[in-house]
Amino acid sequence: MNLTRAAVASVFVAGGFGVGLAVPANADPDALGSYTFEGEDGEMANWALMPCPEPADNCVQVSETGNSKRAPWTSTAYVTVGSWIMFVNQPDAILCGDGTSVPGVNNYSWSATSLAGYASINTGGACGKEAQSLAIPFQLSKIGGPILYPTAPIYDAPVTPLPAETPAAPSAESAPAESMPAETDPAIVATPSIIAPAPFELTEAEVALPGFNR
Repeated sequence: MNLTRAAVASVFVAGGFGVGLAVPANADPDALGSYTFEGEDGEMANWALMPCPEPADNCVQVSETGNSKRAPWTSTAYVTVGSWIMFVNQPDAILCGDGTSVPGVNNYSWSATSLAGYASINTGGACGKEAQSLAIPFQLSKIGGPILYPTAPIYDAPVTPLPAETPAAPSAESAPAESMPAETDPAIVATPSIIAPAPFELTEAEVALPGFNR
């Protein structure tokens, strides 16, 4: 029967990850970050542990990227007496040998220090087999810390403003025409510097000469 990973172990199946009533005052901030998930059955996935939408000392939000057999999911894990406990409702909680899957609630539990845990589920007779409880060991390995955002300006040195651009001189074509002095000052007479000679004139006697105007 090829029933593979089911989620975090419930308190009576998790092999030593008992759930007590006491809740620690503060969850380890080092728990936040990215992890690889490796099940004893060979299943691999990536986990991201982030603060809960409403931050709490004993809470983290866990998101799995999914893999070729399972869809991505997001759930909430709570820490108690040194162990993280999480319940994930998955459409493909149980994988059958014929390639099909069965929905269910996987229970994940892992040590806050060793990051070793169990994924467990009650099959309820899935894959044509009788009902049974599965508890598959897995190991988390941290591969990256939480994303940190800057709390101060990125550039500490003052930024020198660029010099202002000098306006370009207007071209002759675009410059407005200026009025001539004679047009604006009546005291100035616009007399040409060169005076043309008097026009050539004929006398009546010259015009009356034979053959002049004939």
